[in-house]
Amino acid sequence: METNGEDRTGENLYNLNNIYRLRFEGDIDVWELSNMLEELPGIMLAKPVPLPQPLPTPPDYQGSQGYLKAASFTPTGIDAIYAWTQPGGEGTTVTVCDLEYSWNYNHADITKALGSQINTNVHDPFGDNNHGTAVIGEMVSDFNGWGTTGICWGATLKTCGTYYGAPNWNVPGAMMVAISKLSAGDVILLGQQWEYVPGSQDYVPIEWWLNYSPNPQTNNGVYAAIQTAVANGIHVVEAGGNAVNGGGVNMDAMNWYGDCGSMIVGAGGVYPGGTWPAGDRQRLSYSNYGSRFTCQGWGENVVTTGYGSLYNAEGVNYYYTSTFSGTSSASPIVAGAAADCVGFWVANGNPPGTLTPSLLRNTLVTTGSPQLYPPSGNIGPLPNLMSAFAYLQTVGIKGSSESQLQYSVIVSPNPSSESVAFNIYGITDIPVERISIYDISGLVITDLDSFSLQEGSQDTFHWNCCDMYGRRINSGMYIIRTECEYGSVTVPFIILEK
Repeated sequence: METNGEDRTGENLYNLNNIYRLRFEGDIDVWELSNMLEELPGIMLAKPVPLPQPLPTPPDYQGSQGYLKAASFTPTGIDAIYAWTQPGGEGTTVTVCDLEYSWNYNHADITKALGSQINTNVHDPFGDNNHGTAVIGEMVSDFNGWGTTGICWGATLKTCGTYYGAPNWNVPGAMMVAISKLSAGDVILLGQQWEYVPGSQDYVPIEWWLNYSPNPQTNNGVYAAIQTAVANGIHVVEAGGNAVNGGGVNMDAMNWYGDCGSMIVGAGGVYPGGTWPAGDRQRLSYSNYGSRFTCQGWGENVVTTGYGSLYNAEGVNYYYTSTFSGTSSASPIVAGAAADCVGFWVANGNPPGTLTPSLLRNTLVTTGSPQLYPPSGNIGPLPNLMSAFAYLQTVGIKGSSESQLQYSVIVSPNPSSESVAFNIYGITDIPVERISIYDISGLVITDLDSFSLQEGSQDTFHWNCCDMYGRRINSGMYIIRTECEYGSVTVPFIILEK
């Protein structure tokens, strides 16, 4: 090495064979020993080797991640910090799979990234490693006391590149790979968008894959793959798309093929007078909107990994930003909340597949912090994990019973958009004195006819989702309460728009 280096540079290099390490045990002072060694002929330098030095670490930015904070804060958070105090509430047992590109697998604060890729020959079309890094940082950056902390930091991470193979942009193929590697209860995040009007740079959800203006949506490859994922119990979260030039697309004006079962996410405001003028939980001007949108996430001022605008002193593996935005920053917030809900559900003794995609989607809608208006255009509520967990504790098939009798009420389907069937099991020959439907504020919506049940029998009756005056009720969460001489049973359920 010395000879080759000198030949290449013409410089006189030191012979590394003349460097030694001395390990000494005893009572002598190590600095005194060093001085004694340096006095010997032929010794150029002798100094103590210190203990290993700490790796460079950025500041702790968790306090700047406002989206982790309580729903009572301003701007509104999703109560992730509360969720972590509950069993499974950090996403344990759940796998989240990000489908896109531009990841830095060596980021020091996302140790789960290395080895997370599940397809091969993946390329980055932009020669960049920031966007995907920012997305997965919101979800699974390490809970280590420095840098950022992911919403579902206890979850397993998988990444699946959508630009791979030959290469070509193949979102349906990547979806197939992801579905084959996941199980019921896992979460797929589709951070991609689709340019419906070519050249407009106004984008819609990726489920419009290969559909161009002015044509309607078809059963395309991405749409079919989402349906397959949802049918297998996998929760699919989809960025709603940024339409900056058009001021946000009203997706209700477009001709949808149907509801594939995904959760479509819009971008909500955080700080009035910030990058965009909208405030907390208001739709940001560029965000698409419509009745198909499930929830919103923070669409501006998101602190996460990548880009380096907030911190870059130690190189790309310690990059952080405070300006991640768009439905790109909003959708991982919802995906992280979904993973926390599944983790909590499983930790409370429920099989992951029983928290179906439709049940979880409607739980986040009905328990979330409501969108604020103006401006108009539905992007849905912001997830509220404390409220969601409270609901999930009671949404089990049997609900909670205050009765000494072993009887139960099963609501099906739950959720429902048409009529609801109530099945009452196992009561002895004792009259049910009252059967009532309440809204979540405790207001009685209607009373149903009571009747006697025979021991060990099942009785079923149907409700047409109308109040005591015959009016169709609004969508939301409701509670059935049955009362008899020895106690009561209450079961919550969800009614969707018809």
